[in-house]
Formats: sequence, C-alpha cells, structure tokens
Amino acid sequence: MSPDNNEHGDHGEGGVPFLPDHFVKELAVITLIMGVLVFLATLMPAPVGLPADPLKTPAGIKPEWYFLSVYQILKYVPKNVGIAWSFLIFPPILIIFPFFYRQYTRFKYGRLILHTIGALGVLFAVFLAFLAYLGFE
Repeated sequence: MSPDNNEHGDHGEGGVPFLPDHFVKELAVITLIMGVLVFLATLMPAPVGLPADPLKTPAGIKPEWYFLSVYQILKYVPKNVGIAWSFLIFPPILIIFPFFYRQYTRFKYGRLILHTIGALGVLFAVFLAFLAYLGFE
C-alpha cells in the first residue's frame, strides 16, 4: 500500500469525504428548504375552489377518446336504447361476424357491401367522436 492512500479511500490533497461530511451538509440544506416550504404552505394555502358535490357531474368532464362516440350517441338517443345497442347488441354482432364473412362474400357484391358498411360505421364513429370532442350537445 502506498503512503499516499489511506484505508478509507483517496481524498486527495485537502479533500473532504462524502460520507458523513458532505452528506450531512446536503441533508441539512434539504431539511431547511422543506421546512420553509411547509411553513409557507401552512401560512398561505392554495385555494381549492368550490366544494365537490358527489351527486352532480361537473360540466367539462369527457370520457377518454375511445369512448367519445358512445358518449355522444347517448346524447341523441334515449339512454336505454344507447346502452342496449352499445353493450348488448353491437358486441355480439362483432363477435359473430367473422363466422359468417365467407358466406356473405360469395355473392357478387358481398365483399363490397360489407366493406362499405364497415367503412361507414367507422366514419360515423369518428364523426360522433369529433362532435363530442368539440362539445356539441
């Protein structure tokens, strides 16, 4: 072992070890800053706004983008019809559709008709989502 090194590492000339000297100094500064922040937060709390009403949905709430078309269609049709179509009728149609695809495409224009219906459905869903995004009632 060379005479320049000690057991705890090489600090160099005039070096200060990180632990405990530098660490304690940084911990004291962080504690002081957090104390001042907590003190100021208790003296001048940020305004919260109006109290929440759990029985009333706020005006500006919108669902995620993938539910916007369903959200918008519920504004135009009675709630029971919209829920029945969205959750009881349409999903089984999507599940059963692939089993009958070959039978429909055997007709002369079967594939064209199915693809046109699918494209119109997608365009209608995008249109409804766009209306919901813009906030139309």
